[in-house]
Amino acid sequence: MTPSGHGKLPTGTRDRQAACRVIGLTGGIAAGKSTVARFFEKAGVPVIDADQVARELSAPGGAAHEAILKRFGTADRTELRKIVFGDPAARQDLESILHPLIRAESASRIARLAAPVVLYEAALLVETGRARELDGLVVVEAPREQRLRRLRARDGIQEELAARMLDAQTSDEERRNAATEVIVNAGGLAELEQKVAALAARWRG
Repeated sequence: MTPSGHGKLPTGTRDRQAACRVIGLTGGIAAGKSTVARFFEKAGVPVIDADQVARELSAPGGAAHEAILKRFGTADRTELRKIVFGDPAARQDLESILHPLIRAESASRIARLAAPVVLYEAALLVETGRARELDGLVVVEAPREQRLRRLRARDGIQEELAARMLDAQTSDEERRNAATEVIVNAGGLAELEQKVAALAARWRG
């Protein structure tokens, strides 16, 4: 819903590289990166989900909730989506509220994990340049028409809004050029899980 997961993690997180590699996980909207994240967790690789962090921060009682209400008059994810994807200035305002909080909370969660590899799942790692600060980048891809169908079914939105949401992000080619690993999600779930498990096993090896 909300753009999330941008900006630098605090330096303390980067100082832990010798003990923990932080690898980004991204992909175009509805490409299937959340499904890939679940498969990585099943394979024993912990995942910090920047969008889930954003949800918690935006919810009543969350650190960003009051500021979002004051600026937009709503903290409802569906309503915010309509606002920010139609207004770049509004999107920038939302990012300025959320990103510093997401950054700090994500770094805190990563620091508490005792794992050789942690995945940091976020939507716009390439667009913001954030991917360059991580130890690698896994990009999930899927055909555009497949993504449109998934997005409309998932969010119950019209094709026009779904297409605008896809077009608001960078191209598949740009994400691919930034990737250290590409997972193509064009088949079934079993095939996708096999690809994830193979990559997780390679990291462990």
